[in-house]
Amino acid sequence: MAETHYTRIIISSSRPTAYYTEQETAQYSHLDVTTIRQLQAEGLVQGVEIAGEGTRYSEQDLAILRRIRRLQEDLGINLEGVEVILRLLTDLQALQEELIRHRRYQYVFANPNTASADGKP
Repeated sequence: MAETHYTRIIISSSRPTAYYTEQETAQYSHLDVTTIRQLQAEGLVQGVEIAGEGTRYSEQDLAILRRIRRLQEDLGINLEGVEVILRLLTDLQALQEELIRHRRYQYVFANPNTASADGKP
């Protein structure tokens, strides 16, 4: 039987997370500041309060805002529908990560001689 080899590649960003002002976020997401504030009040984006500087938004917040804009403007989905879709996408991502961990666990125990020192393939 042929031996299977796996290569694990980890990609991580070495640059720090950028945070954008409300005006920059509005410009980059193509939404107005009032809409962004409403979405934050609804809990769909987090933002970070910085003393004396107001709310700042991360790259992740910006990606969520762009997705919300596309769902609402391009696909005609109302805010309640957007909230459900975002929750389902978050759940799906968590399940995918759990499946990856489960598969690694199965691989390590099915092939104990190939585990590295930290127990990961």
